Amino acid sequence: MLESIQSMCLHVVFILFTILIYQVFFNERDEERRKVTSKYYLLMLIILVFTMSQPVVYSEIYKYDFKSVAIILSFLYGGKRVGFSSFLVLLLMAYFTDQNLAVLLGNYMVLCLLLLPITRLFHRYGIKGKVTVISLFYSLIPITRGISLLIKGDEQELFFELSSSLIVLATLIAVVHLIENMKEQIEMRQELVRTEKMNVVSQLAASVAHEIRNPMTSVRGFMQLMQKEELTKEQQMYISISIEELDRAQEIINQYLALAKPQTDQYEIIDLTSTIQQSIDVMHSYAILNSIHISQNVEPSLKIEGLKLEIQQVLINIIKNAIEAIKSKGEIKIIAYHDMSGYICIKIKDNGVGMSTDQLKKLGSPYYSTKEKGTGLGLTVCHQIVKQMGGRITIHSELKKGTSFTIKLPSK
Repeated sequence: MLESIQSMCLHVVFILFTILIYQVFFNERDEERRKVTSKYYLLMLIILVFTMSQPVVYSEIYKYDFKSVAIILSFLYGGKRVGFSSFLVLLLMAYFTDQNLAVLLGNYMVLCLLLLPITRLFHRYGIKGKVTVISLFYSLIPITRGISLLIKGDEQELFFELSSSLIVLATLIAVVHLIENMKEQIEMRQELVRTEKMNVVSQLAASVAHEIRNPMTSVRGFMQLMQKEELTKEQQMYISISIEELDRAQEIINQYLALAKPQTDQYEIIDLTSTIQQSIDVMHSYAILNSIHISQNVEPSLKIEGLKLEIQQVLINIIKNAIEAIKSKGEIKIIAYHDMSGYICIKIKDNGVGMSTDQLKKLGSPYYSTKEKGTGLGLTVCHQIVKQMGGRITIHSELKKGTSFTIKLPSK
């Protein structure tokens, strides 16, 4: 038994070392990990092949390996496409290593189907919740195996089964901690870069916005007076265009000022459910003009602390971006609910043109926009507003498939 335990520890070291190599050398986003061409999927296959080709032999009848770790991690962090692809490789390896293909097919098909809802639940929690979810889920495997061994009366094998299950569970928990801690560090670095950019923009806004806005207001006033004079149609058109451009510049300056003047001292408890509905109502006509349907599934009595006008600004801006991304004949889905970690999630998903990985990395930065006449400040302001309210915005997108914005805000 001692040799078997030592062999299992070797498997643990190999798995942890492989994950560590992935974390150090490959900085993949969540969307990239969900592709079968990802480095993450490749490393899951390496773990799967190693553990199945080097099983821990306890007796002539019983052999153990860590293939369940690779399958579980494939689903949790790679999604169903990577998960089921790993499952197919498992069956292929079982065929070449003379394992019982029918038994593996039945057992692991059930495991994969159970992992689909577990994966969705897993990502709703913080790191402690994730560890709890995976511990409760994995405990089903030794329990079912233990019952089977008790029926057979093999008590010695039962002890080894429990010991090996504890080692596998400890490995899973260690891997979850490694991946989650690295994700947290990456997010912290991104937030630090974003904060530095925001500070630069805020200082610029505070120093020049007022000085620019005052002469622009005077110029606009004189142009409005000129419109009352007898002018040709061409001259009237030129003045109208000039006023429109001045108004656009004025809006950009207002966005700069919104970055420079946080108003956290005026926060109050607001009804988020009604605020979402009002924002949808405001954008309803704009969506109809573009032949776009807005569907919603919003829980009642959602409440947050903040400024109603600011959160409306965030919602309207994102919905407007979604409409413009679709252009015509599409659908926008808006979902809002309490998650398990004490936050309220608002998801705004469209089936528009989507964005590439490079575009997604830059999105939300000042001066970057995917629109021809955009400044990038609208989404920058949205990030700033949500951050001041103790929340965050995450964005997922695929080219030609659409974009999903998720706003998480502390619940009250």
